[in-house]
Amino acid sequence: MHPLAASTISSTRSFLPYLTTPVHPWIPFGLIDVFGFYRLPGVINWIASGVFDPNHPKGQRSTLLQELFGLCVVLFGGETFLCMCTGQTPSWMLDPKLALFFCTSHTLLTRTPLRKVLPSRPKLAVELPLAIPDAIGRVFLLTRFSLIPLLHPSATTLSLPATPTTLILVPVILAVPSASIIFTATNWFSPKPHLSTPLELRPGGWAYVDTWAPLAVPLLFLSLVAPVKGWPWGFGTRLDEQSAEAVCVLFLSAVFAARAIYNFGYSRDQWVEAFTFGFGSKRKGGKKFKTA
Repeated sequence: MHPLAASTISSTRSFLPYLTTPVHPWIPFGLIDVFGFYRLPGVINWIASGVFDPNHPKGQRSTLLQELFGLCVVLFGGETFLCMCTGQTPSWMLDPKLALFFCTSHTLLTRTPLRKVLPSRPKLAVELPLAIPDAIGRVFLLTRFSLIPLLHPSATTLSLPATPTTLILVPVILAVPSASIIFTATNWFSPKPHLSTPLELRPGGWAYVDTWAPLAVPLLFLSLVAPVKGWPWGFGTRLDEQSAEAVCVLFLSAVFAARAIYNFGYSRDQWVEAFTFGFGSKRKGGKKFKTA
């Protein structure tokens, strides 16, 4: 391996544990969870406010209870489905702290004056810096909280064998279906939810990052650590799991950054705003942005 690549992977690997260390005895969550308490309510707020829908009724949005239910489905829907299939109890029923913190955060950030700290709409100055923590959170979901428990089962993990099928399907189920159902299949965050074709099943839906990333990241991780139980195929690198996780973070960070540039980096003003924290942009508007 090239020395520069090895150094980058090593630095990323050594940095990741700090993101899961509890920030305070009263807040038993890591920095990446705290980031999620801010990020997910922000995305839901955009959808509920009609930022992505030109036909959204002006001045209307979904109810708070509606949004909190949808938020919990996005977070725990895939896990709940898998637990129902295996006869186990979902984590949010055993320890509801995470759900309570997310619901409290969403309420404070969308129904109080604190909503001013949320960006009003996605733009390069927002999405480009957040590409890295977005990627870290997604990689943790697709590896640390799905693949690794299958490779090293315990009494608190899903009682599923490590096979090629489970190693691919479990991360996808945790990441894709529940979000797809809430965001596009039921349009749950609109004032009047209604059924429509999920974004992933529409023409060209396979090309969206949120569609193929939950498949690509587990395949990359398994190929880097192989051979392991249930997955004999690989690149021959035989990396340890922490190093493979770091590689996945670097890969997905680059993908998310490229997506932000593709969707929002279409004018000089967007770049000026991104590098001057919003103070250097002289005009608004521009190309209509994509959502994925």
